[in-house]
Amino acid sequence: MKKVFILLAATLISFGATAQSDEMMRQWRQTVQKRDISQRHLTSGIKQGTATKSDSKSTTGMPNDQFWFPGEWEEVQAIVVTPYYTYKSTNPAYQGYYFMADPVVPGWADIYQYTNNDWQQVATTSYIATIDITSTFGQVAFYLMDAIQQGGAQAWVRVEDFADTTTVLQHLIDKGLRHNNIRFLEAPGNSFWYRDCGPICFYYGEGDTVGMLDFEYYPGRALDDSLPVYIERQFGLPNFTTMIEWEGGNCLVDGAGMVLSSDALYGNNNDSYGQVTWDGVDPNTITYLQKPRLSPDKVKDSLHTLIGPRATYILPAFKYDGGTGHVDLYADMINENKFIFSQMPDDYSNWYDYKVGKKNMDSLCSYQSYFGEGYRCQFIPFPSRNNGTNFSSQVQYDNQFTRTYSNHTFVNDLIIQPCFSTVGSDGMPTAEWDRANIEELKKAYPGYTIYCVDVREFDGSGGAIHCITKQIPAEHPIRILHSDIHGNTGTAYTTTDATISAIITNVDGIDSAKVVYSIERGPWIELDMTPGANNTYTAQIPTSGQLSGDYTMINYYIKATSNAGKTITKPMTAHQGGYYNFYLGENPNPPVSIDAVDADQRFGQFFPNPATDEASIVINLNSGDNYSVSIIDQSGRTVHTSSLQASGSIVVYTVNASRLATGMYTVVFDGNGQRVARKLIVQ
Repeated sequence: MKKVFILLAATLISFGATAQSDEMMRQWRQTVQKRDISQRHLTSGIKQGTATKSDSKSTTGMPNDQFWFPGEWEEVQAIVVTPYYTYKSTNPAYQGYYFMADPVVPGWADIYQYTNNDWQQVATTSYIATIDITSTFGQVAFYLMDAIQQGGAQAWVRVEDFADTTTVLQHLIDKGLRHNNIRFLEAPGNSFWYRDCGPICFYYGEGDTVGMLDFEYYPGRALDDSLPVYIERQFGLPNFTTMIEWEGGNCLVDGAGMVLSSDALYGNNNDSYGQVTWDGVDPNTITYLQKPRLSPDKVKDSLHTLIGPRATYILPAFKYDGGTGHVDLYADMINENKFIFSQMPDDYSNWYDYKVGKKNMDSLCSYQSYFGEGYRCQFIPFPSRNNGTNFSSQVQYDNQFTRTYSNHTFVNDLIIQPCFSTVGSDGMPTAEWDRANIEELKKAYPGYTIYCVDVREFDGSGGAIHCITKQIPAEHPIRILHSDIHGNTGTAYTTTDATISAIITNVDGIDSAKVVYSIERGPWIELDMTPGANNTYTAQIPTSGQLSGDYTMINYYIKATSNAGKTITKPMTAHQGGYYNFYLGENPNPPVSIDAVDADQRFGQFFPNPATDEASIVINLNSGDNYSVSIIDQSGRTVHTSSLQASGSIVVYTVNASRLATGMYTVVFDGNGQRVARKLIVQ
C-alpha cells in the first residue's frame, strides 16, 4: 500500500497579499503539532487494519553482520532538508486568509478556519502545494541549503514535484546563496521536521556500507514517515526497518555503541495506534493501522539491540520544551568523550525542567565512555528573550519560546547554529546578548565555522535547526576513536613522553597515521604512529624535559590516510585551529589563545570568509587607537605584520588574501592592553 500522512509538525503559511498575524501563525503551529492525531480514527469512521512490516515500511530487518552508528560530528556526505511548503485548498471557498490546509493523503487535506482565536476543522478538499519564498520562516530552509554546501556536503532537497527545483535554484541565485551542490528528491509530504521523521543512518558490513534504520514516525504522518522509502528508491541507500515508534531528535549516539534518549519514547509506544495507509486511488482504502503495545522494557531492549549495544540510557524527558521531550533540545556531543549542555540560569532553579536537566546532566557525566572513563561535560549559555532578559516563567517559555542553542547541526567542520536576533554582515547575531552567547559557544566548539541562522520564527514550536536537518554519513569513513589528553597534567608527562593512542579503521586499509604536535605554538611536527593489535595506533609526543616554568602548552591532532588516498584529521577542525591541547605542569589560569576568538564586539568578523582575493573586517574604535596586526599561519609562523591607526570611529581593515597560501590563518590585533583574534580562511 502507498504510504500517506497527516501533519503534526509546525506549519507557517502566507495566503494572498494580506500579512499574516504572528500570533495566529504561532497558534497554528502549536495546533497541528500538539493535536492527538493518533486517536483520529475514533471519530473519522475510517476503517482499521493490523500493521505489519510489509505495509508500514518499505523493507524489513536489520543486517546480520557488524554495524555501528557514527557520531554527528563525524564526516558527512549530505544533509536532507526541504523547502517550506504552503498548502491551499483548490476549492475557492477555502482559499481565504483564515483557511489552512492540513494534508491527510496526497492531494487531499483537512481545511481549518481561524475563528474566535482558535483553529477549527471545517472541511476536507483537494489541495495544491507551493514553496514559500516570501516569509521569514520560509527563508530559513534556503540558508540551511547554503550552509550545508559551505560545510562541504551536498544538500539533498526534498520537493513535491521536480518542477519545483527551478523555484529552489532560482531563489538561491536571487539571494546570492550557494546552489552548485544540490541533489533533489521528489517525495510527498508537508512537514519539515526531517531530523524526527528521517532515518537514523549507520554503517554495516565489512565494507562500511551506509544504511538507514527507519523507525515508525508519529501515527497519521505516513508521508513524513515514508521519507526513507523515497531516499532508498531514488538514491539507492539501503533502508532497514523497525516497528519501534521514535523520532530522530530524541536520539543521541557517541559513535562507539552508546545511545541516549528520553522516556518520551515509552509513551509513544504505549498505544495501539499505527500508521495510515492508502492505495493512492480509492479513498475507501484509507486505513488506520493498529500495532502492538510495547512495554518500556521491550522498547529499551530494542534500542539496545539496534543502536546501543555497549550502553543504552533513557533519561526523564523535559516537560516544558514545546511538547517533544527530545534530548536534542539541551544535550549534544562534540566527540565520543564529551557532552555539551545548554544550561539554564540559576534564576530558573524552581522550574521543573531545570531540576530534570540538572539530574540528567549529572547522570550523563557519571556514565562511562568507550574508553572506560567518565564522560566530560561542558556548558553553553541559555538563550534569553528578545530584549536580553530572562523568561518570566516556565509556562511562558514553553508556550512562546522553547529556545535553545544546542539544537544545531554539524556539517563536517561547520556548525549551522540557531541564534535569536538578526544576523549581521559579519555572520554574527546583532543583539548584544545573543552575540555574547555565541562567542561563548565558540569556545566549546573550537575550530568550527559557525553559520548563524535567525530562528525566532520557530519560537514555541519545540525545535530549531537540528530538528529540520538530517545527516547522511560519508562513504568509506576513516574512523578514529581517541581518548585525548587534556587540561593540566601535572608531572604525568614531564619525565615520561606522552603516549597518544587511537583506534583507526577504514575499509580500504590505513596507509599512514600520524600525530601532529606543537609545543608553545612552535612549528608543527609530525610523528608516525605505530600500528598494533586491534587497529590501535600509538606514538609518543616527546614531552620529557619540555616543562618550562609552571606550565608548557602542547597542541596536537591525529591525521590518518587510507590506502585509497582519503585523509581525515581528529578533530576534524584541526585545520581551523580546533586541535587538542594540554599543559605540562599546572596552568591555573589558561590565557586566551590566539586560536580563540575574543568576545570584543567592536571587532567584527572577516568577510568574505573563506576569501580568495580580499577579506575585510569592520572595527569600531576610538579615534587615535593604535594596533599592531599579525597574520599567523597554522604552524604558528607570522607571515605578515602591519599597523592600524583609527582616524575615525569606523575602521575597515583589509587583508590581501591573494598573496597568502591556501589555509587557515589567525589575524591578531594587539593594542590598548588587549589582544583580539579573528579567523580567516584563504582558498
